[in-house]
Amino acid sequence: MLRYLQAELFGVYRVEELHHPGHVTGLENPLRSVGSLDEHYEEGKRVYYQNCIACHGDALRGLGHYAPGFNPTPLNFQDVGTIAQLTESFVFWRIAQGGPGLPNEGAPWNSAMPAWENFLTADEIWSVIIFLYEQTGHEPRRWEELEAAEGTEAEGS
Repeated sequence: MLRYLQAELFGVYRVEELHHPGHVTGLENPLRSVGSLDEHYEEGKRVYYQNCIACHGDALRGLGHYAPGFNPTPLNFQDVGTIAQLTESFVFWRIAQGGPGLPNEGAPWNSAMPAWENFLTADEIWSVIIFLYEQTGHEPRRWEELEAAEGTEAEGS
Protein backbone atom coordinates (compact mmCIF):
# COMPACT_ATOMS: atom_id res chain seq x y z
CA MET A 1 0.00 0.00 0.00
CA LEU A 2 1.42 3.36 -1.03
CA ARG A 3 1.62 5.95 1.71
CA TYR A 4 1.82 9.40 0.22
CA LEU A 5 2.60 12.59 2.10
CA GLN A 6 0.63 15.45 0.61
CA ALA A 7 2.07 18.87 1.33
CA GLU A 8 -0.39 21.20 2.97
CA LEU A 9 -0.03 24.89 3.84
CA PHE A 10 2.75 25.83 6.25
CA GLY A 11 4.61 22.54 5.91
CA VAL A 12 1.95 20.40 7.56
CA TYR A 13 1.59 16.94 6.03
CA ARG A 14 -1.11 14.33 6.06
CA VAL A 15 -0.67 10.70 5.15
CA GLU A 16 -2.90 9.35 2.41
CA GLU A 17 -3.19 5.60 2.06
CA LEU A 18 -3.94 4.93 -1.58
CA HIS A 19 -5.18 1.37 -1.79
CA HIS A 20 -8.44 2.04 -3.67
CA PRO A 21 -9.71 4.92 -5.80
CA GLY A 22 -11.98 6.29 -3.08
CA HIS A 23 -8.89 7.37 -1.18
CA VAL A 24 -7.76 9.68 -3.98
CA THR A 25 -11.01 11.57 -4.44
CA GLY A 26 -10.19 15.26 -4.62
CA LEU A 27 -6.43 14.75 -4.41
CA GLU A 28 -4.54 17.14 -6.69
CA ASN A 29 -1.12 16.63 -8.28
CA PRO A 30 1.11 18.53 -5.82
CA LEU A 31 3.88 19.00 -8.40
CA ARG A 32 1.66 21.32 -10.44
CA SER A 33 2.01 23.96 -7.72
CA VAL A 34 5.58 23.32 -6.53
CA GLY A 35 8.82 23.86 -8.42
CA SER A 36 9.22 24.04 -12.17
CA LEU A 37 6.68 22.30 -14.40
CA ASP A 38 9.45 21.90 -17.01
CA GLU A 39 11.65 20.06 -14.48
CA HIS A 40 8.74 17.80 -13.44
CA TYR A 41 8.05 17.11 -17.12
CA GLU A 42 11.69 16.14 -17.73
CA GLU A 43 11.67 13.89 -14.66
CA GLY A 44 8.43 12.28 -15.86
CA LYS A 45 9.98 11.76 -19.29
CA ARG A 46 12.95 10.00 -17.68
CA VAL A 47 10.65 7.77 -15.62
CA TYR A 48 8.50 6.97 -18.67
CA TYR A 49 11.46 6.03 -20.86
CA GLN A 50 12.99 3.88 -18.12
CA ASN A 51 9.82 2.06 -17.08
CA CYS A 52 6.84 2.50 -19.41
CA ILE A 53 8.04 2.62 -23.02
CA ALA A 54 8.38 -1.16 -23.43
CA CYS A 55 4.61 -1.55 -23.12
CA HIS A 56 3.09 1.85 -23.94
CA GLY A 57 5.56 2.73 -26.72
CA ASP A 58 7.47 5.80 -27.81
CA ALA A 59 4.38 7.56 -29.18
CA LEU A 60 2.29 6.66 -26.08
CA ARG A 61 -0.14 4.67 -28.25
CA GLY A 62 0.14 1.34 -26.38
CA LEU A 63 2.33 -0.14 -29.13
CA GLY A 64 5.56 -0.87 -27.24
CA HIS A 65 7.63 -3.96 -28.01
CA TYR A 66 5.92 -6.00 -25.28
CA ALA A 67 2.38 -4.82 -26.09
CA PRO A 68 1.39 -7.75 -28.36
CA GLY A 69 1.98 -10.13 -25.45
CA PHE A 70 -0.75 -8.60 -23.31
CA ASN A 71 -4.51 -9.02 -23.31
CA PRO A 72 -5.83 -6.43 -23.04
CA THR A 73 -3.08 -4.44 -24.71
CA PRO A 74 -1.58 -1.41 -22.92
CA LEU A 75 -3.56 1.83 -23.05
CA ASN A 76 -3.22 4.22 -25.93
CA PHE A 77 -2.76 7.52 -24.08
CA GLN A 78 -3.29 9.45 -27.32
CA ASP A 79 -6.90 8.23 -27.45
CA VAL A 80 -9.30 10.81 -25.96
CA GLY A 81 -11.16 7.92 -24.33
CA THR A 82 -8.32 7.14 -21.93
CA ILE A 83 -6.46 9.55 -19.63
CA ALA A 84 -8.28 12.60 -20.99
CA GLN A 85 -11.36 11.22 -19.22
CA LEU A 86 -9.59 10.67 -15.89
CA THR A 87 -8.46 12.81 -12.99
CA GLU A 88 -4.75 12.85 -12.22
CA SER A 89 -5.46 11.28 -8.84
CA PHE A 90 -7.10 8.25 -10.47
CA VAL A 91 -4.14 7.90 -12.86
CA PHE A 92 -1.82 8.11 -9.82
CA TRP A 93 -3.77 5.37 -8.05
CA ARG A 94 -3.81 3.21 -11.17
CA ILE A 95 -0.05 3.50 -11.74
CA ALA A 96 0.66 2.81 -8.07
CA GLN A 97 -1.69 -0.19 -7.83
CA GLY A 98 -1.34 -1.60 -11.34
CA GLY A 99 -4.00 -3.70 -12.99
CA PRO A 100 -4.17 -7.34 -11.85
CA GLY A 101 -6.53 -8.02 -8.99
CA LEU A 102 -8.09 -4.55 -8.98
CA PRO A 103 -11.12 -4.13 -6.76
CA ASN A 104 -14.50 -3.43 -8.36
CA GLU A 105 -13.71 0.31 -8.28
CA GLY A 106 -11.03 -0.32 -10.92
CA ALA A 107 -13.47 -1.67 -13.49
CA PRO A 108 -13.81 -1.68 -16.41
CA TRP A 109 -10.12 -1.07 -17.02
CA ASN A 110 -8.61 -4.44 -16.20
CA SER A 111 -5.01 -4.68 -17.35
CA ALA A 112 -1.73 -6.50 -16.97
CA MET A 113 0.12 -3.38 -15.80
CA PRO A 114 2.25 -4.08 -12.74
CA ALA A 115 1.93 -2.14 -9.51
CA TRP A 116 4.65 0.51 -9.40
CA GLU A 117 4.21 1.59 -5.78
CA ASN A 118 7.27 -0.37 -4.62
CA PHE A 119 9.49 0.79 -7.48
CA LEU A 120 8.66 4.47 -7.99
CA THR A 121 8.35 7.28 -5.48
CA ALA A 122 5.16 9.31 -5.27
CA ASP A 123 6.95 12.26 -6.91
CA GLU A 124 8.11 10.02 -9.78
CA ILE A 125 4.54 8.87 -10.35
CA TRP A 126 3.21 12.45 -10.26
CA SER A 127 6.00 13.49 -12.66
CA VAL A 128 5.20 10.77 -15.18
CA ILE A 129 1.56 11.85 -15.04
CA ILE A 130 2.61 15.40 -15.94
CA PHE A 131 4.66 13.96 -18.82
CA LEU A 132 1.70 11.89 -20.09
CA TYR A 133 -0.74 14.79 -20.12
CA GLU A 134 1.77 17.22 -21.63
CA GLN A 135 2.88 14.77 -24.35
CA THR A 136 -0.65 13.92 -25.39
CA GLY A 137 -1.94 17.47 -25.22
CA HIS A 138 -4.84 16.34 -23.04
CA GLU A 139 -5.98 18.22 -19.97
CA PRO A 140 -6.72 16.09 -16.91
CA ARG A 141 -10.32 15.99 -15.73
CA ARG A 142 -10.92 18.22 -12.72
CA TRP A 143 -12.95 17.24 -9.68
CA GLU A 144 -15.07 20.34 -10.20
CA GLU A 145 -16.09 19.07 -13.67
CA LEU A 146 -17.10 15.70 -12.26
CA GLU A 147 -19.10 17.27 -9.43
CA ALA A 148 -20.88 19.61 -11.88
CA ALA A 149 -21.73 16.68 -14.15
CA GLU A 150 -23.13 14.71 -11.21
CA GLY A 151 -25.21 17.72 -10.16
CA THR A 152 -26.64 18.05 -13.68
CA GLU A 153 -27.54 14.34 -13.74
CA ALA A 154 -29.27 14.61 -10.35
CA GLU A 155 -31.33 17.60 -11.53
CA GLY A 156 -32.49 15.70 -14.60
CA SER A 157 -33.77 12.74 -12.58
